[in-house]
Amino acid sequence: MINKSEINESIARTLLVRLEELHVPLMVLQRTGIGKTVNELRRTITNENLATMTKNLLKNWKKLLPNSFVKDNKSTTTQSTISNSNVPWYTADNARLKSRELLVSALSINAIPEGSSDPEELCARIEDAIFKEIKDTKIQYGRRIRSRIFNLRDTKNPDLRTKVLAGIITPEQLAVMTTQEMISDTLKKECDKLKEITHRESLLGVDDGIGCDLIQCEQCKKNNCSYSELQTLSGDEPMTLFVLCRNCGHRWRG
Repeated sequence: MINKSEINESIARTLLVRLEELHVPLMVLQRTGIGKTVNELRRTITNENLATMTKNLLKNWKKLLPNSFVKDNKSTTTQSTISNSNVPWYTADNARLKSRELLVSALSINAIPEGSSDPEELCARIEDAIFKEIKDTKIQYGRRIRSRIFNLRDTKNPDLRTKVLAGIITPEQLAVMTTQEMISDTLKKECDKLKEITHRESLLGVDDGIGCDLIQCEQCKKNNCSYSELQTLSGDEPMTLFVLCRNCGHRWRG
């Protein structure tokens, strides 16, 4: 409770100016409850200039909230929209708040493109969706959070971060995506190529390939092998030699 007699207008003005200059994220407003303090100051202060400054500050903070949470009644909007309980993803749990901060750091690793969604809100929704599914902050929760952070920070996979900021991938979708779904398109192609090579290797039967008694098996040391050549790299690279021991079944690349 602010005591009117204890208000130093000069200090109050300096603090309000400073708050106006700062970009205070929604997450910070939720954790600190600063909106309630400023609103209480607004109701207590008699200086019209300071009262106007507090109203403008609260009005700007109100814009950080989704439109669906802004009440029609103007007499209650200022106090209620900055309240901690006004957003569905609110939490006071320190472990969850720390996870959100780490997600924000990952999502903000580079400059935020113009027109992007608010990173603090996005990360709060990502964490909230993960928590609601797992229902605790133990091992599985930690692994899920870390995998989102790793992939959002991956400089070789900028598309994931861009899609999240642009709303192409929603926070709720990112919360449940698998590692395979989060990796870049380039890496997906490389994985698919590796799978194809592995599959083709597995199709080499015992009697497939060219028989050769000049190659010694690495495992059984017998000279009863066959080999085949496959193009696994680009067209201008030499072909890869695949060797199969007909004696023990051991396979290797030459």
